Amino acid sequence: MKKIKKKLIVCLTAVFLCMGLSACASDHTYKQIDITMDELEQKLEDQESFKLLIERDNCPFCEQLNEYIQETKADHGVTVYRLDVTDFDFKRENEGDTTLVSENENGKKFLEEFPYFLYTPTIYTITDGVPEQAAIGYNGEEQSMSLWDVDSTIDWDKADTIGVWEYLEE
Repeated sequence: MKKIKKKLIVCLTAVFLCMGLSACASDHTYKQIDITMDELEQKLEDQESFKLLIERDNCPFCEQLNEYIQETKADHGVTVYRLDVTDFDFKRENEGDTTLVSENENGKKFLEEFPYFLYTPTIYTITDGVPEQAAIGYNGEEQSMSLWDVDSTIDWDKADTIGVWEYLEE
């Protein structure tokens, strides 16, 4: 009877370990999900918490960031929502302005939510539907981004830096 009980305990332990390992393995899957401005508005309205990557075409820093993520994503389990703002027609009204404007409907909606957005790539931390922090730009030599709040345009000289994965997984 003692042997049966011991075997049962060993078997149950093995089953739980396998379940735990498979759960951990599934948690380490990087996912990047493309969304539209309408979907972003819904996520904000639903007070969701997530990371939001803002990119545009012909942005060399966006390309470098994506290459780095693709090369290193195997060990990281995080979901990032990606919004392509190429067609949002952002521009500076006057030379030297530190904010953008847009005549495009999606561009206007975006700037209502993120009024100090200026550079790509930017990764926002959204908590309960509220943008709280941003990692801006990309330094390929250090695999880092500049950390800034969302209440002002970034001051590159005062911004701290943070590793891409450190930021994505916090």
